[in-house]
Amino acid sequence: MNLTTQNAKNLISKDNEASKKAAQDIVNNIDIKSFQTLCENSQYMFDFVIDKVVKNLILATNTNNLKATFEFSKFYDTQIGEYVNQAWQRFANEELTDKILEFFETGSEEQKIYAAKYFEKINDPLALEWLNKYAFSENESLSSACAFTLGIFNDETSRNKALLMLNDNDEFAKFSAIKFLINYSRKEDLKFVINTMENCAFSTNIAQEILYTHDINTLKDTLNEDEFLKLTDEIISGYPEDIPLDTVLDFNITELLEILNRNKNSYATRILTDAKNIFGLIISDTIYTYDLTKEHLRAIKNLNNMLQNINIDVLTIKNELFKTPKRAQRALNTIMTLNNNTFCNEVQKLYSRTNSPTLLCECARVAKALDIILDKNTGLNKISDNNAKELFKSYF
Repeated sequence: MNLTTQNAKNLISKDNEASKKAAQDIVNNIDIKSFQTLCENSQYMFDFVIDKVVKNLILATNTNNLKATFEFSKFYDTQIGEYVNQAWQRFANEELTDKILEFFETGSEEQKIYAAKYFEKINDPLALEWLNKYAFSENESLSSACAFTLGIFNDETSRNKALLMLNDNDEFAKFSAIKFLINYSRKEDLKFVINTMENCAFSTNIAQEILYTHDINTLKDTLNEDEFLKLTDEIISGYPEDIPLDTVLDFNITELLEILNRNKNSYATRILTDAKNIFGLIISDTIYTYDLTKEHLRAIKNLNNMLQNINIDVLTIKNELFKTPKRAQRALNTIMTLNNNTFCNEVQKLYSRTNSPTLLCECARVAKALDIILDKNTGLNKISDNNAKELFKSYF
């Protein structure tokens, strides 16, 4: 942590009197440098330190020095920025609301984000025009803040736009629409996003967006069993290459997997098996863990220990071969990782039934690795794409 001003250092100190005095100095003197350096270093602070910073800044703020927050709002931070959010809501009145509405027109992007959050609590319809204007901003913090506030207003202007964007041929436009719907936070939209996620190019990113936005208790109350498994599947499949390992705490992966362990169906079993293999691999090779904090490394070790102690009936995974194409493909990969030719009959059966070039190639890949006999011509007769056909032939 590199705090560049004495006021910032005093504000986080254990000396309560020094901390309170620093807070008063920062607010009364509009000490922008101190607020900026606090924002820049918030990721290195413990939660209780951030809580103390916000609390003391709020105690130092009154109607006479509230103008300091207008300058501080030029620096956005999800944690230290709670001070600005709380100060504006505490002293909300018509004059302040008019000032914050001006930020939508003339303020920086950071000020626009704070403004969008202000109207989460202050239901002024004059904000709707601006919230809809920035609902699909390239600034993700701004667009998500606008989407969430529009959901509270129950204004459907941008929601309807997002639903239309889902039909766009541009995958990035679709992803933007999906992110809006996730942050808009309507129950049926969240369920819809998860049920369509399987065929989206950004499924792993979508799953992360959901877990960053909604806690596990909300998800358990909102989603049915199959939807919950789809979400967990995308998250687990993303480790360790596509999802940062430090999210194991943010996403509460241990609780996610404990929920799966209470579910004995083939889908949950396959995800648990993958998790067991994935986190076993992560722990076995320091290339994945060398830059983790002690806290995150300890969490991953504990998670791996939990998974290794789970007794999994892997034979139930064979049922996954006859579900959706994506589930079947992932089940084939799991079977190959297990290096278990007990699934020989099921792989042969899938191979004979499917017309999917992807699944035919995956069946051939698994068959080669596990010495399962397949008729080459069966696959060749079903595959028309030349690239897929060459890949298929490489396994024989």
